[in-house]
Amino acid sequence: MSFASIVALIGLAFLDASTLSTLLIPLWLISKPGPFQPRRLVTYLVVTAGTYLVLGIVVLTVASHLIDTYLDTLQGPLADRIFIGLGVLVIIMGIIGIFRSRREAKPGPSVITRLRDKALASNTSTATLAVAAIAVEAATMWPYLVAISLIATNGSGLPLDIFWLAFYNVLMILPAIILTWARTKYPTQTDLLLSKTQETMSAAGSTFTSWLAIVIGAGIIVAQLL
Repeated sequence: MSFASIVALIGLAFLDASTLSTLLIPLWLISKPGPFQPRRLVTYLVVTAGTYLVLGIVVLTVASHLIDTYLDTLQGPLADRIFIGLGVLVIIMGIIGIFRSRREAKPGPSVITRLRDKALASNTSTATLAVAAIAVEAATMWPYLVAISLIATNGSGLPLDIFWLAFYNVLMILPAIILTWARTKYPTQTDLLLSKTQETMSAAGSTFTSWLAIVIGAGIIVAQLL
């Protein structure tokens, strides 16, 4: 691997570090009020990195010739239409969520809070959440596919290629590891920061997720039109 290839690989890894499974869900789990259980986050991150590593090895050894075709498909006009349709669908779901939340406002824990409590109930449920998140975003994991293609093209053989793949996956979960460490090492400071975030989200009510869905849907559409 050349220096330029390694730099590109690191850049792609940190791009992948900001996705649903590698950052958003860990942040959501870490923000749970009360005693923190780092082993649940460790389970989640190990399963996430391990699953991605297995998928990467499969693609690297069996289906590497399909990567370029897949990436070309993602850049084609059909993919643009599909993503625009997905954006419209997400916006519609957000609008429906806003009307439902106004009509069905109920006291007690929100659905998001109940889902988080369930996800953190056991290592099995946490691992299941990790696999489910990967399954949801697997169809759009183009940075990972580009990284695999980069490794396959510039690598020196399968054993070292797997090493670079593992290196990529460690970098991919590194921000979440740092957040988990900070939550464990400095609970008072992180609790204060996360509690303020939690209060802001609670004050926004259950419409927060619906508005977020609308923003994400609009972002998807704009990204495809530019």
